[in-house]
Amino acid sequence: MYKIIADSGSTKTDWVIIDSNSEIVEKINSMGFNPYFHSSEFIFDEVSDSFSKLNIELDKVVEVHYYGSGCSSEEKNAVVNNGLKPIFKNARIFINHDMIAAARATLGNSDGIACILGTGANSCVWVNSKITANIPSHGYIFGDEGSGSYLGIELLKLYLGDNMSQQLKVSFENEFKLSKNQILDKTYQEKSPNVFLASFAKFYISNLHHEGLRNIVYQGFKNFFEVRVVPYPNFSDYNLGFVGSIAFYYEEILTEVANEYGMSINTITRSPIVELTEYHKG
Repeated sequence: MYKIIADSGSTKTDWVIIDSNSEIVEKINSMGFNPYFHSSEFIFDEVSDSFSKLNIELDKVVEVHYYGSGCSSEEKNAVVNNGLKPIFKNARIFINHDMIAAARATLGNSDGIACILGTGANSCVWVNSKITANIPSHGYIFGDEGSGSYLGIELLKLYLGDNMSQQLKVSFENEFKLSKNQILDKTYQEKSPNVFLASFAKFYISNLHHEGLRNIVYQGFKNFFEVRVVPYPNFSDYNLGFVGSIAFYYEEILTEVANEYGMSINTITRSPIVELTEYHKG
C-alpha cells in the first residue's frame, strides 16, 4: 500500500511516494498546477504521463495528500480532485491549500505567520495548527507582491520601456534571447502567464549589485509586508515562516525587511515537500 504527498506550486509539483513502512520509494517532479489555469482533463493527462514512468501499482495507492496553489475553494479543489481520482482510483484524496503546506513545513505546531514567496505570494496566521486568518492573494494581476511574477513584471517594464542601462540590456538579452514582441506574445498568449513572468526573476540573483534592481526586490518585499503581514492584529508578536524560491534566493533582503518591522523569520525553505513527507509519515 502506498501514500502520496504532493506539493504543487504554479511552476512545479514535487511528488513523494511512501510505502506502508513509511519508507520513501519514489520521488518525482511534474509541472505545477493551478485550477485557475488548468482543467481537470489537463491535470489528469499530465499526472498520468508522469506516473506512467514509475514501477508503482497505482491501484495500491490508498491516500493522496495534495497541497496546491489555487486550491482555495471547494469548486477549485474539485477541479484538482477530478483530475486525480481517475488515476488513483482506490485512494482517499485530500486537497489542501498551499498555505497549509507552508505553515506545516515552516511553523509545525508553533503559532506564527506562514508566508509564500515563490511564483506567487500569500500569507496566513497559523494558531493551534490551524489557519485563523488569511488575506486573499487575488493572483499575479491584483496581488502577489514581492513574488516571482511581481519581480518579472517589474524587470520587463524596465526592458520594454527602454529604461535599462546598456550593460543590463545586453545581459538581459544574452540570458533570455527574446525580442520585445516575443515577450508580449508569451505574456498574453501563454496558458500560465504568471509562470512565464516569474521565469525572469532569476535575473536579479546575479545583478543585485545594480542598485535599481536591488531596490525593486526590497520594495517588493516591503509591499508584501504592508499588504500581507502588517494588517494582521498584533503581527509583530508572531514568528515568520517562508516557503518559495524567491524567499530562499533573496533571504538577505527578506530578513532585512522583516527586521525593519521588528519581526524574526523562523524558517525559510525553498520547497516544503521534505517537511510535509515527515508530517504524513505518521
